[in-house]
Amino acid sequence: MISLNLNDLKNIEDSSIVYPASSETYDTPIRGVSIDTRTLQPQEIFWAIRGDSFDGHWFVNEAEKKGAAAAVVEKENSKRLPRLRIPLILVKDTLKSLQQFSAWHRSRFNIPIIAITGTNGKTTTKEMITWILQTKYNIHKTIGNLNNHIGTPLTLLRLNSDHQISVTELGTNQPGEIELLCSLVKPSAALITNIGRGHLEFFSSVEGVAKEKITLFRKLKKNGLVFLNRDDKKLAAARIRRKNIQDYSLEDKTKASVKGQLTGLDKNGCGIWKLNKKTTIHMQVPGTQNVQNALAASAVGLSYGLSENVIKKALEEYASYDKRMQIIKNGQSLIINDTYNANPDSFYPALDTLFYLTTGKNKRRILVVGDMLELGKKTDDLHRKLFMNLLDYKIDGIFTFGEACDKAVHQIRERGFLNAYSFDSHEELAKELKKFLKPGDVILIKGSRSMQMEKVLAFL
Repeated sequence: MISLNLNDLKNIEDSSIVYPASSETYDTPIRGVSIDTRTLQPQEIFWAIRGDSFDGHWFVNEAEKKGAAAAVVEKENSKRLPRLRIPLILVKDTLKSLQQFSAWHRSRFNIPIIAITGTNGKTTTKEMITWILQTKYNIHKTIGNLNNHIGTPLTLLRLNSDHQISVTELGTNQPGEIELLCSLVKPSAALITNIGRGHLEFFSSVEGVAKEKITLFRKLKKNGLVFLNRDDKKLAAARIRRKNIQDYSLEDKTKASVKGQLTGLDKNGCGIWKLNKKTTIHMQVPGTQNVQNALAASAVGLSYGLSENVIKKALEEYASYDKRMQIIKNGQSLIINDTYNANPDSFYPALDTLFYLTTGKNKRRILVVGDMLELGKKTDDLHRKLFMNLLDYKIDGIFTFGEACDKAVHQIRERGFLNAYSFDSHEELAKELKKFLKPGDVILIKGSRSMQMEKVLAFL
């Protein structure tokens, strides 16, 4: 439980507390902070955030019924609230006050905070780092997708005196967001997994993505520790004025301080690799991209005093995180569930795994794909290029959901690939896929988060 009480809410700038009659108790303990009455627990503070399609002020009465200790509301909106029996903390802007209060709470802890961002692999890398470090330390980490301008403050407000290290994921889809999050988190170490073609709708180009992500290194304090992926060309070329750098690489030509060497893949496509040329690690998650993620996590583990043998044991026990390259047996078929998200750069490693699992085994390759979102003006072109490249992977059947995929399907059908289909619903797709499947087929399911391609799994 976090060590907060109502008195601490005085640290919110320009705030005032309004109590019901005869109930002024500043030492009332706070169990936590919530912005959602559906998950609100008794003795939590309800923070009434205004969103694009909802307003938390609509639910303050519900928060009281569920046992909220108090509610943070905007002064202007407080006039329209019903009479309540819980204290109200009045602020000008609830979102800004949440961010400011989380920064104050973070300042109470003098522990290492490792901030992680990147186009692909940041959540998996965060989970691997946590998995390794928790063998020695009590770890605080980002849970789920609480990594943006709203989620990060909620993550910070879960810090307590038992934690020894924090592993915090930072997400961004808008210029300037990483700088804002850094001002809240104040990390002591930073890791960027890679720079790729994600959120191009907002950043216009990969260069724009790189500028935003590398802000994490630039905003790190002078003696902060940088974990540098030498295998990413844009990261390797960046001018990072930091003395404390722990670099890592899978490439023989680079002179990184932490080296990895891929020696092969097992029958399930899981990587077998060597850490610093001597410690062999056999992953339990498929894909060469997960070897890269594991190498990054290993570099962090070594920097915080863990031995190569401890890292080996942890990584060999690490299992796939939810919807990220999970291998699922479905009757006589094998499914690769990679439905958490998708962009052009994350698609090809997943396709490589599909290709490897079927090569020389007389098994058909089936692709189930949803639209890749937030690509802006390049959406149609990037989908077309991806689908044309699918022909090189000798895919036996393509089943799609989404407008951009529908256009790409028509284009490859015009090229003579007829086993490509588009559908208007997950259920319809799954129904036709069932008819198409044969024993031994291997199916890769992938799409952007909003496409919810895991629903196809449910129907299967």
